[in-house]
Amino acid sequence: MADYHVGAGCFGIYAGTLNKKGNLWQNKTECTDEAINAVRDYMVQELLGGLNCTKTSSSGYQWTLKDGRIVELRVAIKDGDTNKS
Repeated sequence: MADYHVGAGCFGIYAGTLNKKGNLWQNKTECTDEAINAVRDYMVQELLGGLNCTKTSSSGYQWTLKDGRIVELRVAIKDGDTNKS
């Protein structure tokens, strides 16, 4: 079975296989929207407890860069504005 990888490039997120050296894409498919939606769904389920859970409405991950800055990836569920026309 092929060893699949996911990676980001200048023009999107890709999934596919790499060559035997593992340094070039052999077959790839652009899957940016699908990947982002999958990450969103995973974070809502794992970090917030699902769409109907009320324990929290926001959570995420964070990483510290070598220079001390922090990168955050967050997901939040907010009430929609029902007064919009």
